[in-house]
Amino acid sequence: MSDTSLFGTRHIVLIIVSLLLIVGLYILSRKVSIKNLSKILLGVGLVSETIKVFAYIIMNEHKEYLPGVTFSGVLPKTDLPFQLCSIQILFILIVNLVKSEKVKRFIYSFMVPSCMIGGVAAILIATSSSRSNWIIAFQYFLYHVAIVVFGLRLLTAKEMKWRIKDYRNALIMLTGIIFFSIYINSMLFDGISDINFMYVVHPPQDGLPYLNDNDGWLGYILRYLLLVLVAITATYSKAIVSSIIEHSKKKKARSEEIPEAEEALEAELIEK
Repeated sequence: MSDTSLFGTRHIVLIIVSLLLIVGLYILSRKVSIKNLSKILLGVGLVSETIKVFAYIIMNEHKEYLPGVTFSGVLPKTDLPFQLCSIQILFILIVNLVKSEKVKRFIYSFMVPSCMIGGVAAILIATSSSRSNWIIAFQYFLYHVAIVVFGLRLLTAKEMKWRIKDYRNALIMLTGIIFFSIYINSMLFDGISDINFMYVVHPPQDGLPYLNDNDGWLGYILRYLLLVLVAITATYSKAIVSSIIEHSKKKKARSEEIPEAEEALEAELIEK
């Protein structure tokens, strides 16, 4: 499997294996509580990040950052954990530490779409290093498989009972993170490294049919935000539909109560 290009032989094999693992692990995860699954994901995330940090340091140790200047044991800026999938480790750490159920639910509401959609997108549009280096491939694909499984488990957990409020919270949190990522990219930008956390600087790959900057950055970022909105809305579609139906029932009940109240008042007046 020497073809390591995007959707090349190796990448397709890794995608198939990842999908099989997602199905199998999701079935197994249904026997584990969300609380225990959160602890497992925290362990997976910490091990994954440790492997990534040391692997990238070793891989880039002798590469020149500037003429005559090597990384020499420093993690390249582009490999810092500020991508959508990487920051899930921070969120799952918070979930395991805080006791407030409201805080946990707020974070979970964001993790549902970001873990599922972000994880699947990362598997489909895998980085060049994850397609060419087996150690990074092992870390990269297994980690994203884990967060996709966790997102699916959260979405389908009966005890969570997702509501329209959770949809709103997910949008608020993601909007804040995307806005914050602009500052992160700006602070780390040095004119040399391709800093593109959360993909708000430019598309994740060249030549994409929808996510491209052919019309400039503003056109790209508007299409990007629209895609994010559609993806999160689709994730919470069941909660949205349920909320609309519930609102319609309440409105109908109120409209039926008014004539009944008027009839009761009229009958009372007649008796008097």
